[in-house]
Amino acid sequence: MASIDESGKMRWLLAGQQLLRTGGIRSVKIDALVAETGLTTGSFYHHFANVAAFRVELAEFYGSVQVGATLATLDDEAPVERIRRLVRIARDDELHPLDAAMRDWAGSDPIAADAVRSLDATLLEHLADAFRALGHDERGARIRAALLFASGVARVHLPWSIDDPTDDVLAILARPDS
Repeated sequence: MASIDESGKMRWLLAGQQLLRTGGIRSVKIDALVAETGLTTGSFYHHFANVAAFRVELAEFYGSVQVGATLATLDDEAPVERIRRLVRIARDDELHPLDAAMRDWAGSDPIAADAVRSLDATLLEHLADAFRALGHDERGARIRAALLFASGVARVHLPWSIDDPTDDVLAILARPDS
């Protein structure tokens, strides 16, 4: 993330994510971006050739830059704690609607679809690594990673309440004999 200027390009990308999260890709327009950032159109065009180029960078930012920065903060964690923190991040009130909006956008745009696939592959491999570190074989690690990941991106609203099931799910998935 060091290559992205915090005061310029980063502000535009974060504003784009906010618009995406609240109104979908159709809301990501120059006038809305200017209103969201408080910056000028000149600033926008200093960083991006046009809105289409901005959308490409917005997708890439989501699909590789942000996830890479997040995963780098987890490198020194024990496997169960890495998984636990990823689950908390996925359930974050800001990230979950952004992820849903990105997946919606990916349904109609190949660049967004590539970004989502990139993010998914990175996260799945990270989860599988953690499960392998817990003693699971390759197949078991990948199955557990897929189950946990799928439950995190699912748009299912349970008819019952479960107070933070993270530890219960991890106890089941991390158990080497299951």
